[in-house]
Amino acid sequence: MLRQEVRSPAEAAPSDSPAARAIYHTPQNGFMTFLPAVPAHVFSAERDRAFDPATGTAFVTLDLSGPLATAYPATTPTLLARYARLRAGGVLRLAARCSGEAYHVLQGSGRALKAGDRIDWRAGDTFCLPGGVAETVLSAAEEAVLFLVTDEPAFGWSGASPALEGLPAMQAVHYPAAVAEAEMAQVQARVNTEKLTGKVVIFTSPGLEKAKTVTPTISLALNALEPGGDQPPHRHNSVALTLCLEGRGVYSLIDGQRVDWQRHAVMVTPPLAAHSHHNRGPDGMLSLVAQDAGIYYNARAIGFSFA
Repeated sequence: MLRQEVRSPAEAAPSDSPAARAIYHTPQNGFMTFLPAVPAHVFSAERDRAFDPATGTAFVTLDLSGPLATAYPATTPTLLARYARLRAGGVLRLAARCSGEAYHVLQGSGRALKAGDRIDWRAGDTFCLPGGVAETVLSAAEEAVLFLVTDEPAFGWSGASPALEGLPAMQAVHYPAAVAEAEMAQVQARVNTEKLTGKVVIFTSPGLEKAKTVTPTISLALNALEPGGDQPPHRHNSVALTLCLEGRGVYSLIDGQRVDWQRHAVMVTPPLAAHSHHNRGPDGMLSLVAQDAGIYYNARAIGFSFA
């Protein structure tokens, strides 16, 4: 075991001085920092609560702050996911400290308002809103359930606040279900001869095309797999939140452990974990995958490889 010494602040320094707050670590290996690992996890109980009429109009947070030892809600160290459930006529308000908000509509229809932008959404749509602390207002025309993900934990960790002035890093953008489905149909019709991690439609917008993300930090994509198909084992530095849209008979192997898919439940794939997906059902698999890939693209360290 490598030895690490921790030296306390100098006793001679006044107890309320900056020097008194100084702590010195002198490990033999400067990279031996131990933080709780991101657990592989499926949020089935939260999914059930989100689709239960008794829940009413509420956010259902997918929170792993306990295992991650964070002082704020977190699904992963950098991402926070929620379900938003609304009764017909219900309203939810969100003032999130984040760089952007990504939504997918699982059921129902309604409207999103933020900072002068309006999006009328319905089942199957995806839409994204810019960050900052301006309030997002969601209202439902009929009973609705949405999935949403932000990078709030990144701001909780850094103590920073998103910019309120100047040009935003992203703008509000709407991806209607019919258009996304047509894009996926074209992808599935292609003849591919190279090794793939799936048939994918990546969402992005003006200003974010280089990294192909929907917010500065979050990448969002539809992923499909034909009946009998397999996505080969692969790994990457980004964490993945996989929302099962259609997954009867589908399972994943995450570091050798089998995880069966559950419709509308979210599965966490830890960073660096070798993982593969397998469709043994009668229908096509379809999922929405959110990752903190923008962080790693910007650092030139996505670290993708076939495992």
